[in-house]
Amino acid sequence: MTDPLKIELFDAAIIGGGLAGLSLSILLAKESYRVVLFEKEKYPFHKVCGEYISLESWNFINGLGLNLNALNLHLIKRLQITSPAGHSLEATLDLGGFGISRYYIDNELKKIAESLGVLIHDGTKVNEVVFKEDMFLIKHNGGEMRSKT
Repeated sequence: MTDPLKIELFDAAIIGGGLAGLSLSILLAKESYRVVLFEKEKYPFHKVCGEYISLESWNFINGLGLNLNALNLHLIKRLQITSPAGHSLEATLDLGGFGISRYYIDNELKKIAESLGVLIHDGTKVNEVVFKEDMFLIKHNGGEMRSKT
């Protein structure tokens, strides 16, 4: 077994490279923390969910470094739900949102994170996380890493 003290040590390890994981990695890297992020899929990849994002997130995402203003995104202000029988329900979305591909936004946030020094292990499945001697030992299909948080 590898000596845990000889395994690379990070300030933070994030398991899951979706919007939350990528955003957190960017925020931590901007504060000069050494961050490693694990994502079981290989970027870029398609997801079924999450193509609608509330407008309340617009400034936050821009602040991460992704210029949404330059993308000419479609704003969504109305919701319509229809049943197989042809009935429908419509509502105005007061705040609204915008449509964006998760394939695109996740991959762009990944690039931003990497440019800030985040070490991204995509295509990497975490198998076990063990807390030992005041740190976490992350065991994954490519080896082991240590993290303070």
